[in-house]
Amino acid sequence: MSVRGFTLVEVMIALAVFAVVSAALVKSASFTLLQTDTLRERGIAELIASNRLSELRATPRLDNSFPSVGVDRETVTMAGRQWDLTVTTEATEHEFMRRIDIEVARESEPESVVAQLTGFVGRY
Repeated sequence: MSVRGFTLVEVMIALAVFAVVSAALVKSASFTLLQTDTLRERGIAELIASNRLSELRATPRLDNSFPSVGVDRETVTMAGRQWDLTVTTEATEHEFMRRIDIEVARESEPESVVAQLTGFVGRY
């Protein structure tokens, strides 16, 4: 008489292999989700910084609209989140040119900068 089937040891080994593979897949999937969220957040923050620099460049240049040296802080809403925007304006060697440094951070973590952009704005 011949009995066919798996022994208890074979079933236990198969379950152990399945458990190890499943744990690795879950870890990989959670890491991928975390990275996707980080990239999405960074993309939104870079878009906010780019929009702000474009606004500064597109403003008509009158005597009172040329960016003055200093630091401006504001809160921006994009993609259903609040973001802290810090715009630092510095003088350059040329009196009709300003250096603009823009930093974007989550409102909940203002010290943690998500995106940073530097550009220049001319007087004319």
